[in-house]
Amino acid sequence: MARKPSMDKISTPDLSNLSAGQSQKLNTFDRYTRAEDNSGKVRATFDRAQLVKDFEIKKEPDPDDPEVMAKEFSAKKRTVAASALDKGVKVRGVYVARRRIITAVCVFVGILVVIALFFPPIFAPNDELSDCRSEALFSKSGFTHYKAELMENKHVYNVEALKSDKSSSYRICTVAFEAKNYMPFAVSVDDYVINEGGDYDERIVYSTAEDDSKEIPAFSSKTILVDVLIYSDGMTDEKFDKAITTLTLSTVGTKKHIGKSITIPCIPGRLSVSDVITFDKDAD
Repeated sequence: MARKPSMDKISTPDLSNLSAGQSQKLNTFDRYTRAEDNSGKVRATFDRAQLVKDFEIKKEPDPDDPEVMAKEFSAKKRTVAASALDKGVKVRGVYVARRRIITAVCVFVGILVVIALFFPPIFAPNDELSDCRSEALFSKSGFTHYKAELMENKHVYNVEALKSDKSSSYRICTVAFEAKNYMPFAVSVDDYVINEGGDYDERIVYSTAEDDSKEIPAFSSKTILVDVLIYSDGMTDEKFDKAITTLTLSTVGTKKHIGKSITIPCIPGRLSVSDVITFDKDAD
């Protein structure tokens, strides 16, 4: 009958009387020595362990601290504001974020401000007040002196169009426009000049404002009269009419007046003479 295993005979080795094999094992042992179960696992070692001498324990912020409370309130306020801007508003059956609506409104208002400050009035031709006339242009000072005065005082488009010293060879055509100023600022111009000479630009001498046509009040519609001097000698009625109706004029020195002291330069106005106006070459 086999005996049950017993640990009574197990004893620790006598370190004073070690055999040669026991001494070799003790002297050659390192942390890579296999364990008794021959598993080959590396034994734990604490050779590189360091002593932690000091460390900081992070304190939780005091919720009653006024500075902490102010930061939390500010962050909460920004979060609430952002949430309110992102809420949808129903527009024609579709929900649109308030942020987009506010952005669109700001852009629209900005465009209105730019138009109000920098855009000129709208000019439309007026047939009823447009006509032609003949004047004794050189009776007072003579042809040469008159030509010199024009160069000094008028915005001359083509001085070479002054080809005759006879006043009967020229006509002054008054072109009427309705200037509509929808903005809350009055507009002033230095003059109205020829921008494009049309089909017979070699015949056009100059253009200039007549009477009080240089001032356009705010929120108003005003009739603007511009005189155009044309060398008409030898032209047929059709060519004469076309020479005027194909002209394009523009304002110079255009300004917006904000109050009594603020003046802002703005975009020049454009005035196109339309063929709805007819001009009679033989008018006196």
